[in-house]
This record gives sequence, C-alpha cells and structure tokens, in this order.
Amino acid sequence: MIQTILLRLPNWLGDSVMCTSAFQKLKRMYPHAQFVLVGSYVCEIFRRDPCVKAIYLDESKKAKNRILNLYNLAKTIRTEIGPIDLGFCFSNGFFGALLLYLCKAKVRVGYAKNLRSFLLTHALKPPTLKPLHQVQKYEYLIKDFVDYAIFEAYTPLHLVCGKESKIICGDKKHIGINPGAAFGWAKCWEKEYFIDIITRFAARGWEVYIFGDTQNLTIQDDTHIHDFSNKTTLIELIDSIKALDLFITNDSGPMHIAAALQTPTIAIFGSTDTADTCPWNLPIAQEFFLPSQAMIPHALDSTPYPTPKDITTYTTLTADTITILSKHLECAPCKKRTCPLKHHLCMKSITPDEVFAIALTMLQLPKE
Repeated sequence: MIQTILLRLPNWLGDSVMCTSAFQKLKRMYPHAQFVLVGSYVCEIFRRDPCVKAIYLDESKKAKNRILNLYNLAKTIRTEIGPIDLGFCFSNGFFGALLLYLCKAKVRVGYAKNLRSFLLTHALKPPTLKPLHQVQKYEYLIKDFVDYAIFEAYTPLHLVCGKESKIICGDKKHIGINPGAAFGWAKCWEKEYFIDIITRFAARGWEVYIFGDTQNLTIQDDTHIHDFSNKTTLIELIDSIKALDLFITNDSGPMHIAAALQTPTIAIFGSTDTADTCPWNLPIAQEFFLPSQAMIPHALDSTPYPTPKDITTYTTLTADTITILSKHLECAPCKKRTCPLKHHLCMKSITPDEVFAIALTMLQLPKE
C-alpha cells in the first residue's frame, strides 16, 4: 500500500502551479497517501492543501557544499517522515533526482536528463509528441502509477484559496496587472503600454492592483491605483488574484495561478510559446492538447481523438475565462531572456487599444 509520496517540485512558480494537475491525479489514485513536497520557496502555494503532510525547502544551491547540504536535508526527511514509497522529480536538474535517491524512496521517477538516470528507478524518455502542453509533460511522469482513466482525463490546475486577499471587495471593478516575469524582460509587454491601460482603468474609477515586478513603472499618484508589487506573500497573491474581475499578465507564474483559480485573464505572449505554457483550462485542453495526451503510449488502448487544432495560428484566442494574445512573429518564440534582434516587436505589436477593447468585452461592458 502506498502511504507516502514525495514530490520534488520545480523551482519556478508557474511550473509548480502546472504540476497541480498531476498532483490532483495522484491524490485521486492514492486517497489515503500523505504527500511530502520539496522545492524552492514557491512550495508555499501548497501550504493550505489538506493532503500535504510536510513541506521542505531545498536551499542546497546556496550552500558551499551542495551535496552535503542535500544529504542533511534528505536525512531530516527520512527521520521526520519515515519511508518514502513513491518519489516523483518534476524538476529536471541532477540534484532533484539525487534528493530522491538520498531520501531512499523505493520508487524514483523522473525524466532521463542531465546524467541522472542511474539515480532513478524509472528514468523516462521525455515525450516527443506534439502538441504537448507543459502540464501534460508533468502528467506524463505519473502515467505508470495511476489508472489509465485518471491519467487520460482532463484535470484542472488547482490551488486552495483562503481569506488572505489584500483586495477589499466592493461595487467597483477590480483589475489586476502583472507587468513582470521572472525569466526576463523579453517575456514582458512594454511598460509604457501597461501604464497606458492602468491609467485608462483608473480614469473610469476602477480599482487597479499591480502585482509582481513593476518594471519600474512610473505612474502618477491615483487613489484607484494600488501598488502591491513585491508586497504580498504567495498566499496573499493567490487570494488577491481570486478576488479580481480581470487579470492582465505576461506569461508568468501569476498567469498560471489565475488559470488555476479561473480568474478572467488576458495573457500576453511574445518570446514564449503558447503551445507550451498557455493558460490551462478545459476548452483550451480539449481543442488543442487532449488528443496528444490520448495518443501517449500506455498499457491500454483508447479511442483516438480527432486531430487537434494548432494554437499557434491564433493571434487572439478566447476560451471561456481566458484570452491569449500572441502575434506569432517569424522570430518568435525565441525563448530568450532579452530580444536577440533588439526590436521586441512580438510585444510592441500588441497595442494598448487592443488589450483595452478585449478587457471591456471580458468585463461585459460596451466598447468605447
């Protein structure tokens, strides 16, 4: 009987949120198991999940002797938790697999990357089928450890909400703005464009909340503009995004949080690939991704789905609560931290007028 499952989560916020679909499937398969999570500070987003027994921060990267630090962390986990029945490494680094090995997990699952296969009992080749969303790549790791019906079924991203929002609800519209992204400025819409739409929302008397990194936005003082950049915990960020009427964001961790909470979202893409990391919801999954999941090799056959549509042919895509904007220029997605061509046209070509018009539509208000 599986009693304890360890998940070594990715270090990035968005990736950890995208793991929640696989996490949900494991909870469904093993309803009596306790889960132990290891990762960076972003593990905090799971603090309120009742299935999580313990969370451990892996700060070995900061240590002078990383292996010794990791050994001591694994020793602490073994002492406090006991035997680990299943271990999944959702991070692709060598040291994530080493942690599972040092924790003496009976079964250790991860992708065969970065010279770490000898540390894993199940070193899987990364799936090459396309289209395949990052959510599905994380789900693929658990395919041999859950029933096929559970593996194949669409499962939404999931985060537990509470009452730690910094937003005071009222009759006015509450608009969230996330102008930054951890990977680099190439992923970010132009800061002048953000200032433009923030000013337009505030002029209507709506409450505008800025989260994450402000990109050094210079905005005139306004009682309707609330700067929460770098002023919220991850828990407060989750609850605040849940309270919004609309969230406008780059491809980022907060974007995936909004998708998990089903908060109406405008997601702006440039240097990154909508076919990899667009917001995940049922209409998008069904139309663009689920067919590829059904065709992943498995012990059982399944009825084939129709050929999926190509999401990269849509410059504007609205699916339920999500609108995705991407011009899909020839140079994109470059997936670089900075624009290698130095023109940043992938973002500059998405105008404030376009975003504002979509915002009014999503808020069910007449266009100007």
